[in-house]
Amino acid sequence: MTESVLAVVAGALAILGALGFLVSAVAILRVRDAVSRVNSLGPATAVGMPLILTAALIQQSLLSGWVWVDLVKVLLAIAGSVIVSSVASNTLGRAAYRSGASLDPKTRPNELAGRR
Repeated sequence: MTESVLAVVAGALAILGALGFLVSAVAILRVRDAVSRVNSLGPATAVGMPLILTAALIQQSLLSGWVWVDLVKVLLAIAGSVIVSSVASNTLGRAAYRSGASLDPKTRPNELAGRR
């Protein structure tokens, strides 16, 4: 009984994580400027990746038993993903802005406008 419930939870988490990636992909196609495209990766890295990693941990524990090392690996992977993606998106957005790529006129506030 509990194994089947955990399998359903793992499947639901994997599907929700995949939806986070889908939302990011649709957002990247819909936004109008490079800075917004970089920011559109947020749902995938902040929501999608942790949910998929958690689903994989649950599924792995169902298949081969619970191992604490796997939990530590998943927690480190989630922390690393969130930290690296936030720094990378900030750096990529700043680089896109400084390259002279045009911004959508609706982008407000434009805090970097006076720093060129």
